[in-house]
Amino acid sequence: MSMSSPNSWLFSDSSRYSTRARLLFMGLSFAIGILTFLLYLAIWYLCSSCRRGQRGMGAAAEDGGDCGMSADAIAALPTFTLARGDGPPALDCPVCLGQVEAGEKARRLPKCAHAFHAECVDAWLRAHSTCPMCRAAAAAATKHAAAPAPAEALPLPPV
Repeated sequence: MSMSSPNSWLFSDSSRYSTRARLLFMGLSFAIGILTFLLYLAIWYLCSSCRRGQRGMGAAAEDGGDCGMSADAIAALPTFTLARGDGPPALDCPVCLGQVEAGEKARRLPKCAHAFHAECVDAWLRAHSTCPMCRAAAAAATKHAAAPAPAEALPLPPV
């Protein structure tokens, strides 16, 4: 047996299959391979677009964008000033890792009740529409934002 004459049913001249049948078999094999690859690409694209859609939950996702919240929506979130006196100890801000001291302005997210420095969480919410701690949607479920809470001291959630 030499290298120039392969001994295969596909290539041998003494095969019981005609040249047309061999070409048809090769063409179908190639087409099945291409279709399998295209099916794989379609499934990959659908799965990756589903994952991208789950990332932006909240007000921005409802509007069709995957970016942060608008300035009006951020301003509608409850703001309070931490009370001075014998109240609970200072609140930790997980965004800047500092403490919210008495007399500083803080903001509480309505869905999860997490509280932060107002400036820290405002910067976060301009880029994201979720809570920095638990990733819950920062805005209310409805498209209409709630009225801002009065600036008086609100009780802190239990730690």
